Amino acid sequence: MQKEPACLEILLTKIAFILYGKSVYKDFADRLPLKGWEHVLDFGCGMGTVAYYAAKKLPLGHLTCLDISERWLKTCRKTLRRYGNINYLLWKSPVLNKKSLDVVYCHFVLHDISHGELEKVIQLLVESLKPGGILAFREPLNETEKISLIKLLVEQKGLILKDSRITDIPMMGNALESIYIKE
Repeated sequence: MQKEPACLEILLTKIAFILYGKSVYKDFADRLPLKGWEHVLDFGCGMGTVAYYAAKKLPLGHLTCLDISERWLKTCRKTLRRYGNINYLLWKSPVLNKKSLDVVYCHFVLHDISHGELEKVIQLLVESLKPGGILAFREPLNETEKISLIKLLVEQKGLILKDSRITDIPMMGNALESIYIKE
């Protein structure tokens, strides 16, 4: 059973979103290679901090926000209430259609997944991508072992690194951003 976030955690995330939304979440969303028509998955959407900006970039596309927490999804719905091109999924059991997505992104999520589960999650995310699809993630740089594992698993599944950079994020520290392509 997944532990739901405390009300304080949600409140602090809302405050961070208000104070640092553009410099943290919009910055990441702006680097996603979106043309406006794609089918996109926000894996581990939380309250929709990145999705808020990604949805604006998809006037002809569709965004799916997926999380393991009902409380986060409820908060996400409130954050994104003005958008009509979004659906919400609770991750109870892995249900992603194969080769259905153009872009999958994860923002500070993968490092929190256990080693055994991470392998399954990455497999499902890669299988959900169309040929030419993109997997993008941003993870805290202090999680070096987990980042190494993420990169290894992604590359073992046949994705090719397109771009990678280290960035300093206000209030979060250094992070690795990587974009992989499925051939």
